[in-house]
This record gives sequence, structure tokens and C-alpha cells, in this order.
Amino acid sequence: MQGLLAGLLVLSVTYFGGKGLLQRFFFRTGYVYAEEIERAEELQEYVTQNKLSASDYKMLKKWGTERNIDDFTISRGKWLLFDISYNGKIMYGSREIPNLTWRMYHRISFKDGTADVYIYEGTADKYFNILMVFSVVLGVAACIGIVVSGMYENVKYIQCLMKEVNIISRGNLQGNVTVQGTDEIAQLASGLEHMRQTLVKKEQIEYDLKSAQEKLVLGMSHDLRTPLTGLMAYLEILKKQQKEGAVTQEYINKAFDRILQIRDLSEQMFEYFFVNSRHHIELEPAEDIMCAFGDYLSELCALLEYEGFKVNTDRLEWRQISVCINTDFIGRIMNNIISNIEKYGKHENEVCIQLCYGNEEVGISIQNSITRFDSEHQKTGIGLQNISIMMEQMDGRMEVNADDLTYCIVLYFPEKKEYHKISKV
Repeated sequence: MQGLLAGLLVLSVTYFGGKGLLQRFFFRTGYVYAEEIERAEELQEYVTQNKLSASDYKMLKKWGTERNIDDFTISRGKWLLFDISYNGKIMYGSREIPNLTWRMYHRISFKDGTADVYIYEGTADKYFNILMVFSVVLGVAACIGIVVSGMYENVKYIQCLMKEVNIISRGNLQGNVTVQGTDEIAQLASGLEHMRQTLVKKEQIEYDLKSAQEKLVLGMSHDLRTPLTGLMAYLEILKKQQKEGAVTQEYINKAFDRILQIRDLSEQMFEYFFVNSRHHIELEPAEDIMCAFGDYLSELCALLEYEGFKVNTDRLEWRQISVCINTDFIGRIMNNIISNIEKYGKHENEVCIQLCYGNEEVGISIQNSITRFDSEHQKTGIGLQNISIMMEQMDGRMEVNADDLTYCIVLYFPEKKEYHKISKV
């Protein structure tokens, strides 16, 4: 398209510009008029010999036709007497001559008096035709030149893309795909670049996931080895005590604690891989937070009080806000929180439960005092990882604030604008 427009522009500028220059040249130099003087003298001789008047249109038309004259008129004053393009006699005073200032007239003496004769043999037309041919050739050349130039640039660009694609096909995703212009090839290159960036992100995610899993496996292996070592030691002691006939309940209880630790760790590991394997979960329809969280928090309070903890719910303020949850994940999260409080919580201090309201989100805050960790209750952190993953899959987030004395976990859920109003009873 650019080549065609450029060709038309070159043709138009060349032809019309050249035509204007030729017309100015002919007018100033009188080149065409000088050539027609000879033809006018020949007409004067023909008129004199045949004693023709200005109205003898048959003889005059014959003379003009034999000499291939394109335009031949005779006028007297403003009235036309003869026109070679008109068949018949023109009555004086019936037609006016056109007011064309650029015409050059010759004075010819006829039998009935002098008259103004305009003769044009097409002398300038051959120059205009040559100019037209030259303009067309120049325009076509410009069009072809631009098209070929564009094709050459496209070929170079395609060769560049082929090299970059070959590099990517060999597994090197670090090199960028060159994107230049806005045509279809540039759109294809943009698509390739977007695909490369997606692959790089995917590789990075897979690498991070693999690193996290390797770190988790190593950590869990270490965490499992500790209670297993203790369990084996206690069993060896019990075997010796059995031989001596004095088995004590103390080592039986310690061995049982180690078995419970191993069971908890294996369950947490199973839950971690179960949660990670579910790339997409279905959320329940939006509902009021009291309907969504009420039963879970009531069960949480009941279980903690049963285990001997004091629960403070004075700042548990319910508002008409809607959220979307997955009941399976909420249940797992609450079980993890209860297990952590039972393991690390201090019974003397209260467990504070409240709702936090922020910018288009609501959070469940659970805070408790903690005891110092001992060798029998090593904290692996896999439970928090499971909670964080489940919150992300529910479009929420987890926030943890902890020091040597207190531990606070906040579960944030995004607010949904549309919900069904729940009446309190």
C-alpha cells in the first residue's frame, strides 16, 4: 500500500508539475505559435488562390482535414464564423467564440475581409504524451522500488526471527525476540516474545516449586528422623527393661508421644501434597460472614475450652459483609490452627479471637501466648505453608505476627459486593 501511494504521488507530481512547466515554456517562448505561423501562411496562400471567404466552410474543412489539424476556427470580433469540428455553415452572430486568453490568433485576409484564425496541430500534445509516459514509468519505478525495499527489510527481519527462534528451540529462553513495526510479521514476533516470557515464567515457577519441595523433603526428613531416633531409643530401653522385668510407664508414654509426632508430620506432609495438587478449587456462593465463619469459630472456641484454654471473643464484631469460601479448606485450616495452639499455646493466658475489617477485606485474627519450644515439639512450619497455600487458592492471604511471647495469625478474605442479607436470631 505504501508503495502504491508513493507511486501515485510521484506520477501526479511529475505529470502535473511537468505539464505546468511545459505550458509556461510554450507561452513564454512562443514555440508552438512559431511552428503554426508556417501553417497560417500556407492557409493564407490557399485562401488567396481559391478566393475563399471566411464562410466557405467546405473548402476550409477540406484543407484542415487533409493536414490533420486538430483545432481550426475562424472568428471575427467575438463571433465564430467557422469551426472544423462543426459540419455546416455557421451564421454570423449565432455563436460566440470561447474566451480563452491563452489562444494565439493569426490574422488572415479573406475575400469578405480579414478574420482571426486559430490553428492547433497538436504540436504540444506529443510533449505532453511523452511527459505522461515518463511520469508513469517513474511512478511505477518508485512503487516497485519501495515494495522491493520493504520486501528486503521483511526478509531481513524474518531471517532475524528465524535465528532467534532457533536459539529458543535449543532451550535458551534468555534472548529476546525482536519486535519492530506494526505489521503482521511484527504481531507474530510479539506473540513469540509473549510465548517466550510465559515459558520463562513457567520455568521459574517450576524451579521455585521444585526447590521448595526439595527443601520441604529435606526438612521433613530431618524432622522425621528426630522422633524416629527417640522412638528407637525408648524402644531399646523398654526391651532392656523387659529383660530385667521392670518395664516403666514413663518410656511407654515417651514412645507413644514420638509415634504421635510421626503421625502428625506424615499427615501434614500428605496435606501439603494434597493441597498443592489441586490447582483449581470451586468456591461456594457468596454468603454473610456470620453464616460462613460462625460454625467454625464456635467449634474452635468449644475445642479450645475443652482443652483447658480460656477464649476471649469480646471483640468478635459481625458486620454485613459477604465472602466466598471453600468449606473443605476452611475445615483443614481450623484443624491446623487448633493443633498448633494445643502444641505451643500457654493455657494460663487467653486465646483472643476477633474479626478485622480492612480495605474491601475481612480477617479472622487468632492470638495466643506461646511456650518455648522444646526438643519434644519441634516446629516444622509445614502447617503454615499449607494454610498459606489454601488461603491463596481461596483468593485470600495469611498474615503471621509472632515474637517470644505471643503468636497471632490473621486469615484475610476478599469482600464480595453482592450477598444475601442474613438475619440474626
